[in-house]
Amino acid sequence: MTWTGIRTIMVLELRQRVRATRWRVMLGIWVAVLILLCGGLAIAVETASPENATNEYLLPLYDVVVCFVLGIGLIVAPTLSATSINGDRADATLALLQATALRSQEIVVGKLLAAWVAAIAFLGVAVPFLVILTVAGGSHWQALVAHLVILVFTLGAVCAIGLGFSSLTARPSASAVLTYIVVAALTVGTPLATTIASSLVTGKQTVVTYRVDYTNSTDDKLVCRPDPDVETREVTRTNRIWWMLAPNPFVALGDATAHAPIQPALDRHSVGNSLLMSTGLGVDSMRDPKPDRVIHNYCEGDSFYDDPFGSSTTNSRTKHLVFWPASLVVLAALGAGGVVVAGRRLRVPAGKLPRGVRLA
Repeated sequence: MTWTGIRTIMVLELRQRVRATRWRVMLGIWVAVLILLCGGLAIAVETASPENATNEYLLPLYDVVVCFVLGIGLIVAPTLSATSINGDRADATLALLQATALRSQEIVVGKLLAAWVAAIAFLGVAVPFLVILTVAGGSHWQALVAHLVILVFTLGAVCAIGLGFSSLTARPSASAVLTYIVVAALTVGTPLATTIASSLVTGKQTVVTYRVDYTNSTDDKLVCRPDPDVETREVTRTNRIWWMLAPNPFVALGDATAHAPIQPALDRHSVGNSLLMSTGLGVDSMRDPKPDRVIHNYCEGDSFYDDPFGSSTTNSRTKHLVFWPASLVVLAALGAGGVVVAGRRLRVPAGKLPRGVRLA
């Protein structure tokens, strides 16, 4: 596999896309939609928010834009690659490429890079809007960079998955539908699977509470009640199933937001307005261990867990390491699988082909 062969296929694919009127129309519509979205939301915020409270709405405004860009990218990316191979086979142009000195891997990687670049073009149009919102205080630069990395990798993975299905199916519509099913499984299926699995990881937790005996206590000394309150309750050990949300790109965006520094101009209360921040902190809390025994000692003014992890107080939120790089690894593995499948399907001479698949 050589770079010359990959570049030849990539340039050929990009030229075909650029010459197409539909491509330019889609980019124009995308720019208009972003302008209307950002402008409309900005006007609504300025009109509805009181004076000096606009900064509180910059976080949700940024979140809406970045999630909208990801959502549209997940819709557009399958159309760029899911019809790349079986579409050329139906037009009788794929055999011309296979008859040249180009290897099957070069054809696959070239088509993948062309689809990836086309998808990044849509992202590139949205980058100025995200930068403006970041400068205004809607996000931190560290979060913006992490979000862009997640978006680029996600679009590339979806393009690779679509390319793999394009080599497996005879009809372009079938490969596009299968790609959308995978996208739905990553975005909608992961929270549904986590919700269903939560009923399988429930357990009992004993809560022991030492309370103050105010009748016998004085100003100088607190006296505890002789017998503590013991309560047994059922808890869901989400620390065993939180990883099911890791492949979700929207959850990865939330994790990147939660681990990024907070804008100095924003107070702690306005952070709750961020959907991505709430998502990241929610998944972070799911990773906390759920001990079998919890002790609350109000006589000493503290609470602690009686567990092997040695937890200290319950007032401090457990801070875990970021996991969005692991999410990118999962997406990259899925994309690599699509590339490997497509490369094998384009090998010549071809072996047994599925029914309905033409050779040339």
